[in-house]
Amino acid sequence: MPYAQAQGARIYHEETGAGTPILFIHEFGGDHRSWDDQMRHFGRGWRCIIWGARGYPPSDCPQDETLYGQDFFNRDAIAVLDAAGIDKAHVVGLSMGGYTALMLAAKYPERVISCTAAGAGSGALKATRARFIEETR
Repeated sequence: MPYAQAQGARIYHEETGAGTPILFIHEFGGDHRSWDDQMRHFGRGWRCIIWGARGYPPSDCPQDETLYGQDFFNRDAIAVLDAAGIDKAHVVGLSMGGYTALMLAAKYPERVISCTAAGAGSGALKATRARFIEETR
């Protein structure tokens, strides 16, 4: 299994195809397999890469809660690109992955050819969760 070494975790990734790379980033409620159909389709003419976010096997699931957060997800995506030898890629993300795609475009524009973010959201801090739930009732 191919892994990228990231800060505090090994990040699993797969790829198929050849050509201009597309990095797919999964949603909170799925994993790297959520992109199987896209891998089969776009892999015919593009180099497609999927990866499992930390906490989603077969990527590592660190017990230390301080090893999670958006900055880690951003750097994990860059670690996957680095491990695959990719300088720039089209980045496609859904939900949690959509937010990561947006953050990559904002923080690492030199690594992003284009960004497609679907249903992107940032989540919330645990300390503000009760207030969020109350306000959305």
